[in-house]
Amino acid sequence: MNKKLIGLGATLATLIALYCGVSGWLGIRIESQSYAAIDAINLELARTWSDQVRLTREEHDRGIFSSHTTYLLSLPSTTDSASASKREIRFVNHTNHGPFPLAGLAAGQFKPAAALIQTSLSVTPWTESLFKATQERSFLTGQTHISLEGVATMRWSALPFDFRQDAVRTQFGGAQLSMEISPKFRARKGALTIEAFNVTDGHATVDLKAIKITTDSRSGPGGLTLGLAKREVGSFTWSSTTAPTIQLQKLVMRHELKLKDSGVEGETHVNIDALSIAQNKLGTLKLDAFYDQLDERALEPLLSLYKRNLVHAAVNILDVQPIAPAEIKKLWQYAHGLLKNSPNIRIEPLVWETTQGKSQLSLNADLKPAELTASGRGFRTSPIDTLEATVTLSQPMIEGLVLQKFQTSTTSEAQAKILANREVKKLLDTAFQLKLGRPQEGKIVAHFNVQDAKLRINGQRAVAEPLTKLLSTFVPPNWFSLNPASGQETPDEAVAIQHLDPDVVSAILSRSDFTYETSRDADGDLTLKVAPGESGAKAIDIVFIGCRKDPTCEDILLRATYASDQGNALPFVNGWNLRNRWGRAFIGEMNAPILEMDISAYGGIGQDAIESLVSTFFDLVRNFSKELKETTLKTAPVDALAPTGTDKN
Repeated sequence: MNKKLIGLGATLATLIALYCGVSGWLGIRIESQSYAAIDAINLELARTWSDQVRLTREEHDRGIFSSHTTYLLSLPSTTDSASASKREIRFVNHTNHGPFPLAGLAAGQFKPAAALIQTSLSVTPWTESLFKATQERSFLTGQTHISLEGVATMRWSALPFDFRQDAVRTQFGGAQLSMEISPKFRARKGALTIEAFNVTDGHATVDLKAIKITTDSRSGPGGLTLGLAKREVGSFTWSSTTAPTIQLQKLVMRHELKLKDSGVEGETHVNIDALSIAQNKLGTLKLDAFYDQLDERALEPLLSLYKRNLVHAAVNILDVQPIAPAEIKKLWQYAHGLLKNSPNIRIEPLVWETTQGKSQLSLNADLKPAELTASGRGFRTSPIDTLEATVTLSQPMIEGLVLQKFQTSTTSEAQAKILANREVKKLLDTAFQLKLGRPQEGKIVAHFNVQDAKLRINGQRAVAEPLTKLLSTFVPPNWFSLNPASGQETPDEAVAIQHLDPDVVSAILSRSDFTYETSRDADGDLTLKVAPGESGAKAIDIVFIGCRKDPTCEDILLRATYASDQGNALPFVNGWNLRNRWGRAFIGEMNAPILEMDISAYGGIGQDAIESLVSTFFDLVRNFSKELKETTLKTAPVDALAPTGTDKN
């Protein structure tokens, strides 16, 4: 019996020691992976918000069975006052290590896990008023379950609150987040629901109810987010003392992107059940749009630009600022890039419906590459290769909408009808004079056709200039450069070269004493293989993107590839991306760090600018090599447990 007890005791002691060892090892692994998570989060914040928004780790206390960590999210200040509180939010994580987290066992969860993380907020000077509004409770709480495979399952919630800060009153109805994130943030699936949100400063008010955001997405090889995203808003109201009130009921937006051999294809669906402006009921809207053959390398920065401006508008929701001219110019540059694959866009259809009738637009357009103007806003030539579009307008619907405009407290019903009929007649006369439509059973129908650079409306040749002038009355003037192609353009800077020639780049390399060989990559693009010399890189390539047999190109990629034996280079790479404006770094195959930089001739580029950018790239290569070497030498043994590879991100 004693021998059996001794054997049992030894077995229990061994199991306890083994559990302690595994739990401690998982704690170390979770800690090392948290650095990669912070880097990934900061990189995404910099891309879609600002590089001044950063998440940092303050403290970490690791035990055998659990650990305690605090993180600080720092936001850019809105005032220069030295006495103003820093805009900081402190997150507190209490982590129970696996393989059987004690908190999970206490809650009846017996499935093995790497960790169970409880998250809450603690008070900072900036969030003190928020804690008072929630009776000193943490506004945000959550539980994150990390599986042994590294999949994170999040269940977070936010408390409702109502508080004032200066002249702004914010009312929040609470929120729930349910999300599943794969290892290395490659895939995300889940939903965020917000009960209600209202903010006002006495001059402007924004009110939203029943918000739901769902996603089922993954990161593509080039960093583009692929998959499904859906946004739903039960009701939205924007009102101001200086502008008409905008209201809508039940907005649903659904986007989906897929990667195909010919490029990126996707679809967008928008439904608005009821829209009104200044109490004028404008009916319902429905859009079904499809697009394919989009250039991935141009689409990714375009979507990042969209997200960045969307976040900026959300942060300044009471005082939305117009888009900066530099951002508009970037928009045109990315649009120019999207045209390189000659994409197709279809609207099937756009429907506008009221109680008086229904109007709609159907469109199918094949686009083609077009050069930007010297100003960088607008195209020198039309990007439309072929287009078929049909517009059907309900005349009773138009009459009903115009009538609403004249129905005021000071105008009788009869007077309003007379004024509305006069206005509708003027609109119809203008349309008929321009031959934009023909009457057909209470509707106005117009068919547009573009082929061989010729515009036909209802089968007859038409001049595009009146349509261009009409369009310019609805679009902000700084969005377009409407100078004719033959007119004198005023460039933003001296423009000498519209295309990048391999001979030009080769001459720059030769003058800088670099040797190189020419070849073609798997896509058929011309590549200059530069001898790395003492740069520290293993290989340096200059690739003329998308040119194939064309001797010139508008876009080249400069790439430096490093040896794969660099230890855990991921934190360094992500930190490098945050610190450096030029170039981008990522981890390729076999854990090899890669540094890339683009040079684009979109809209024109000067000879001096090309030389300067090539020189900048080689300076980056040398600096990257030096810092990577220093980081590798300082790598601690524990970091070897961090992830060993990632997609280009």
